[in-house]
Amino acid sequence: MDRKIARRDITLIVVGVTAVMVLAFSLSVYFSPASAGAAFAVPLCGEGSAPDYGFTYDLQQAHWTVDWQDYVSEQTVTEVDVVLDRLSGDSIAQTMILIKSQAQVGNRVNCAVHFLRYMQLGQPTGERKDNGFVFLIVVEPTRIDVHYGVGLGLPALTAPELTTLNRAAEDAYQSTHSMDQALLTLVQGFDTVARNKYAPLIFPALTPETINLPQLPSGPLGILTICGLLCLGLLLLPFLFWVLTQMARMGITFNPSGSGYRGPGIPFGGGRSGPSMRGGSGSGRSGRGN
Repeated sequence: MDRKIARRDITLIVVGVTAVMVLAFSLSVYFSPASAGAAFAVPLCGEGSAPDYGFTYDLQQAHWTVDWQDYVSEQTVTEVDVVLDRLSGDSIAQTMILIKSQAQVGNRVNCAVHFLRYMQLGQPTGERKDNGFVFLIVVEPTRIDVHYGVGLGLPALTAPELTTLNRAAEDAYQSTHSMDQALLTLVQGFDTVARNKYAPLIFPALTPETINLPQLPSGPLGILTICGLLCLGLLLLPFLFWVLTQMARMGITFNPSGSGYRGPGIPFGGGRSGPSMRGGSGSGRSGRGN
């Protein structure tokens, strides 16, 4: 009798331990890193939603071309910057190029448009407002696929001519197998098309203001005026000397290499600016894509 009871207890223990192990295994699979990663995966480009559309880029970039490091040489990216800097400086178009592998892109047309909106490309106000533009280059195993997103402020850029630019870049890559050549073909063609549609925006020059210097009276009155100014200057010199002495005591010295002065631990003026940064400053309003 005791043996039967002992066997029954052992059986229940084995069953209970087995059930606990099965439950623990199920929970470990459910909460595995792969499942957690899938649950919080970043959406593919073109499948995100406002306000960031799934992007995490800085709004100011060192180059107009983004994610180029694995595909294009820095020399080519710098050449592209020269062309696109001029287009932006002439208020024709603020243009960025995004390069992504096909595994990172969902809806390709939306990807270009979403990137334009996220980077806030285009002038914020004025005659050339919303003149942002984006080229998207999708890299596939044996070819590239080029798309664009265009701002509302560039209605003169039509779909046929922009699609022709896309095909020209794709053909350049097919014939040379060089992303550098494809990118230069795309940018140089876009520069030609955009400048044929829009002239550089020239801001009116400021009219110099005429300053009329006071005229000293002639005769004895003029001599008295000059003597009075000299006396005033002699009175001001001791005061200026006293002010400079007080400034020296306070540790404030003039900075001969800059345009200001330096106080205790406070640099002011005369520094060099950092590298140029590229990005938008407007609303990024887009009209269409392809």
